[in-house]
Amino acid sequence: MGQSHIGIDYSTINPSQKWRILTHQKRYGLWAFWTSIGSMILGYDYVIGGQLASLPEFQRKFGYEQANGDWIIPARYLSAWAAIGPACDIIAAAIAAPLLEKYGRKPQILFAAVVSTVGVLLQQLASDWKMVLAGRGVNGIAIGILFTISPLWIGETCRPELRGFWLCFFNTSIVVGQFMIVAVTRGTSELTNRWQWEAAVCSMYIWPFLLVVVYPFFPESAYWLVREGKIDQARKSLRRMYGSGFDESFYDIEIRRFEDDIRTCAQLNEGLKPYKLFGLISLPEAEAFKKQHRKRTFTAIFAASGQQMIGATFVIGFATYFFDLINIQNFFTASIILYVVMLLATIAVFPLSEMVGRRTLIVPGQFILCFFLLLIGIMGCIPNQTKAGWAIVVFTYLWAIIYQMTIGATGFVLASEVATLRLRAVTQALVTMTNGVWGLIMQFTVPYMINPDAGHLGGKTGFIFFGMGMIAAVGGYFLYPETKGLSFEILDELYAAGVKPKHFKREGMKLQAQEVHSVEEIHEATPQKAG
Repeated sequence: MGQSHIGIDYSTINPSQKWRILTHQKRYGLWAFWTSIGSMILGYDYVIGGQLASLPEFQRKFGYEQANGDWIIPARYLSAWAAIGPACDIIAAAIAAPLLEKYGRKPQILFAAVVSTVGVLLQQLASDWKMVLAGRGVNGIAIGILFTISPLWIGETCRPELRGFWLCFFNTSIVVGQFMIVAVTRGTSELTNRWQWEAAVCSMYIWPFLLVVVYPFFPESAYWLVREGKIDQARKSLRRMYGSGFDESFYDIEIRRFEDDIRTCAQLNEGLKPYKLFGLISLPEAEAFKKQHRKRTFTAIFAASGQQMIGATFVIGFATYFFDLINIQNFFTASIILYVVMLLATIAVFPLSEMVGRRTLIVPGQFILCFFLLLIGIMGCIPNQTKAGWAIVVFTYLWAIIYQMTIGATGFVLASEVATLRLRAVTQALVTMTNGVWGLIMQFTVPYMINPDAGHLGGKTGFIFFGMGMIAAVGGYFLYPETKGLSFEILDELYAAGVKPKHFKREGMKLQAQEVHSVEEIHEATPQKAG
């Protein structure tokens, strides 16, 4: 009973089965990776501003010549270009959330692909900085939609035993996008005409192309289909999601699991009235801040916000440009090494997130990140900046490794997991919106911190993010629970019982063990049919 696939018992949620399950869900992994293309676009967009600003032909096209003969992009241009994307992310996520609930996860992917194509085209044809701004803004709308869909689809469809593993795709995809744009601009930097920067912009067409080509075959969220009463479609979606090799009993078990989740949501919803604006418009986002959901919503938001507070935009978003400003020779090569290091680190966190856990990685990791930011700030105060600059590069590499293995990857995992079942889509939209707000603030202010025509702080910028990072680290200690291997139902019970986040691991394992033991007793008491 429940032995639906080569001896794996899918009828219970048992973390000890996760590696055996993983070996037979490769096709699901490909779909999870494909849904993360939006994160790759985000990674591209997140870094491309600093990359282009480092290219001489782009500087001559959109910047101005200084008295010493060097060309520079004004800080106000960099700030506007960097900030417009997150601003549009916020708007797009707010609009996307109710549409995702009503029409499903799949339709908006195609819309976002078209929007992204238009955004790239505007940047390619740009004749002045304002047209680049418009293109970055349009592309930001597509990113806001896709950034919301990916963790939502993965979080609600995957097996709970591997939820953290698959959600790591979210951050890995961001790093893949960042690495690819750095590699592209390193290659085009050898050109001496307009294609030095325009080829880098045109390379972004690959993402909407991949979305459009694969879109017809992509399975809609089986969880959403079950919730809408479309059981037959849900079964077809599961078949496409997992491929051949799974018998019908596996699909029965998954559908029952979704039904149990949905039933739990309905029970949580009993007796609750939706918030209304002037008695007319329902505000599901406001529902997420009601007393019984508030802590979980703030935890999800804080997990994503902590990435920005601890310096992601400063260290990652403008790395190439920053290395150039502190006079690092071969700064393009140095930045490529940085993104290779980050890519390896984020791949390493796939098994670590399931072996070690979320809180165990994030909480000490954030304090270590603050330490490296402090060292970067100290190096920025040393008179001999030639030697100090290379020390800053080394500390940046170490920061990047720790970041990708802690809050960078597992922050998104935790944010997706702590949301209450009934408000999962709304909470994910709030996470995207809040991340967009922080991105807007940081992308706007960091160029003013580091640019020669503005703050020109250099490494001393590390002091600013050390202070903000300490707030994120201390807040995370009190807010972040351990969610590794826990079902959504058990997370609901722990939050409802008022268990402190630092005790979730101990109390959750007790409840999980009781649940598995009860199921085993039922199996033993059930007469087995002969043959």
